[in-house]
Amino acid sequence: MKIPSRPALRRLAGACLALLPFLPLSAADAIPEGWFAWPSTEPADGSALDVSPLNAVRGAALPRISVRDGRFVTPDGARIRFWGANVAGAEAFPATAAQAELIARQFAKGGVNIVRLHHLDNAWGVGSGGSIWPADRREHREFDPVQLDRLHRFIAVLRDHGLYSNLNLKVSKTLAPEDGFDASVTQIPDFQKRIDIYDRRMIDLQKDYARRLLTTKNPYTGLAPAEDPAIAIVELNNENSIFGYWTRDLGRGLDKFPAPFVEELRGQWNVWLARRYADDAALAAAWAPAGGAAPGSLIPGNAVWQTRAQPGSAATAAPGADATAQELHIAAASGIDWHVQVSLRGLALDEGAVYTIEFRAKASQPRKLGVGVGLDAEARPQEPWRSFGLLESVDLDTDWRTIRLVFPAHSTAGAPAALSLNAGQTTGTISIADLKLVRDCAGAGLQPGQSARAGSVPLPLAPSAAQWADWIHFLADTERAFAEEMRDYLINELHVQAPVVCSQLGDYGGLTALNRERAMEFADVHAYWQHPDFPGGGMWNPARWTIRNSPQLDAFADRAFGELGALALLRVAGKPFTLSEYDHPAPGEFVCEMYPEVASFAARQDWDIVYPFSTGAYGTANPDGRITDFFDQLHHPAKWSQSPFAALVLRRSLVPPATRSVRTLHLGSPVWAEQPHADVLWRALLPEGPLDFLNIRYAVSDVPGAAGAKATVASVDAEAAGPAPVRIVSAPQGRVYVIDSAAAAAAVGYLGGATVDAGALRVAAPRFGRDFASVTAVALDGRPLRDSARVLVTVVARASNQGLVWNEAHNSVGLDWGHGPTIAEHVPATVTLAGAAGRAVYPLAPDGTRRRRVEATTADGALTFTVGAGDRTLHYEIVAERN
Repeated sequence: MKIPSRPALRRLAGACLALLPFLPLSAADAIPEGWFAWPSTEPADGSALDVSPLNAVRGAALPRISVRDGRFVTPDGARIRFWGANVAGAEAFPATAAQAELIARQFAKGGVNIVRLHHLDNAWGVGSGGSIWPADRREHREFDPVQLDRLHRFIAVLRDHGLYSNLNLKVSKTLAPEDGFDASVTQIPDFQKRIDIYDRRMIDLQKDYARRLLTTKNPYTGLAPAEDPAIAIVELNNENSIFGYWTRDLGRGLDKFPAPFVEELRGQWNVWLARRYADDAALAAAWAPAGGAAPGSLIPGNAVWQTRAQPGSAATAAPGADATAQELHIAAASGIDWHVQVSLRGLALDEGAVYTIEFRAKASQPRKLGVGVGLDAEARPQEPWRSFGLLESVDLDTDWRTIRLVFPAHSTAGAPAALSLNAGQTTGTISIADLKLVRDCAGAGLQPGQSARAGSVPLPLAPSAAQWADWIHFLADTERAFAEEMRDYLINELHVQAPVVCSQLGDYGGLTALNRERAMEFADVHAYWQHPDFPGGGMWNPARWTIRNSPQLDAFADRAFGELGALALLRVAGKPFTLSEYDHPAPGEFVCEMYPEVASFAARQDWDIVYPFSTGAYGTANPDGRITDFFDQLHHPAKWSQSPFAALVLRRSLVPPATRSVRTLHLGSPVWAEQPHADVLWRALLPEGPLDFLNIRYAVSDVPGAAGAKATVASVDAEAAGPAPVRIVSAPQGRVYVIDSAAAAAAVGYLGGATVDAGALRVAAPRFGRDFASVTAVALDGRPLRDSARVLVTVVARASNQGLVWNEAHNSVGLDWGHGPTIAEHVPATVTLAGAAGRAVYPLAPDGTRRRRVEATTADGALTFTVGAGDRTLHYEIVAERN
């Protein structure tokens, strides 16, 4: 069972890593053999690494963006796609005009045409140039005029380089009692998310913030952001759902907030119930638990516990007399709970039923124990792990205590379940006794003395199935009311001209998010391949973290396709689809796959915007040009070197959308009634054969079906238009992701010891390093590769800071990130490009200028050259000799 980090922790990563010292180069930091220096440098004007001509229209002429027929369009009806960038916190407030010009030029030259302005409202940058808030005020209403001016100037400079802006409103604003709240407001984690969807004071403050940010005239453009065509998108509330992040299990945990905010929600819950039911007698009848004798424990006495420990952890388990008892000895702990896990597999749960887990437990020292019920991953290895309704952390002490947890089961889809105890937080011994898993729970339904009209119905902690269904419906109504109130305020009172979205789908509300976002012009998602895990919970610790350090390519299978496949199953029919945060975090050694995979996949699935996350500190804030954090794009040679290729592929549609088949998931009413997660329904409704993510486009309709209707999949099939331009092939060391289109080609993956054909491109390489690399070729003049007079070839494998030190398990570097300038691994490949004779090959310097021409041979209508160690480059330019 994989438990991702809390989203808020990602927000602190850049700020914390930025505090690490700049280390001087020493003899011990000599560049390793087979590697070479590749510093982050602005490309020379007009070089092969400068694709800024894609942004042909600039400044005040930048046309307004709107939505028509499910696409972003300009006023003449022309479709526009975007290759984006994120700037967060301090990076969104360049201190000088020169800094703003520098980053805008680098974005444009890398093919970027939209910039997401993120974390403007954060708390950690106050007083240091990294936040909109002034340092001399505890309340959060008035903007720091210097910071607002920097933001306005940045928007104008971006516009001058042909870059649109995506303005984010509520992201990381952290409220204080001075903002008009009870002192307990400071106890709410994650920027007071979830509560800010229903608390009236918090909603009003969001409106006030939006008014100040969107209606204050920008002195550099003469326009307020609300009316500026260069503001292409406005996001209301980043990564937020009243239902919580998916690991919390939808609708759970709201009772854990401070009392004033729980009472406010309880009041709204009772008002909703009083409107829904004629009287309390009707409510009691609706919520009555199913009759009949309660069954015994669902855990058979002969069930066998399975113990698993991830690298860096070690544990053994001693069974008791039967499956109801267990003693777990944790000898080594990584600090991440699921890294030590004992599980009971093969349990059967019914969708929508309520279950109770009860056991006694004690520990050798006070500690946490994770308790989860989810997919039996070993029984369904091709399906992404998902919770079936329970993922909790409980406190243990040295004395026996009874633990009782109630949860409604969801997302089961007939799959076997596993009950897991997660104990990787710390070493020691845990004893478990009298374990039971039973259907239903004591205290369900409306209890004596409870009345919706009297406002005395509590939040449902031990519900019946019908009680929980009402709770989910109430939360969905509350969330949609918030989203539509905020959108109405922006459109009708602030006169915002840009398309608006509330928050992200998927992890933030499951299918209830379709209900929340239905009035929005487009749909947005976030995803991270192997996001870092931080042990111990709570505050992010830059010294203690791990990654799994494997490629997404290894996760591509018949029934799943990594993070990209999960997103494809959530694309909303009839709306533009945007991926506003995506990354394969550093220091992973396989990140060279990221850009060509996501750009070609987005093009194949016909998405509209991809924004890698994030930029990283730049200019004077990063004097040695190091990779500053997990999410730094600009300074990572294995990522940013491929931005021209990715931008051209997506923006020019060099990989065509899949046309053979389109599958659309149609839901009942309400849209979440049958399942809370779209991917579960897809797999249940298409149980046979593969989900072909490279040749079939998937979408889900946000239009509710008839009440009581079951979900269905509608298919539109057509003749395939020629061979598939994206495919996966086998090679001796593993698989290779191949892009084979007229003007763009790539071989990405296990190239060591392989020869891979990608249409006009052929790559052959001996064994090297991890055997994993990306080789891409793109025509810069828009012609087919075979006829192009100017082709950019990029060859990249691993890249890192100098002096970076991996731990023994090769899953963390802790604080040992090293320093810049960055370095890259040499890939000893032979590259062949089919096409006309009379072309020359030039290795490029980091700024894109040509170095001395390298030897190439021409035979059988193809040009071949070797990536020489002495070339010390990631890029080659192939040009007609007259150039």
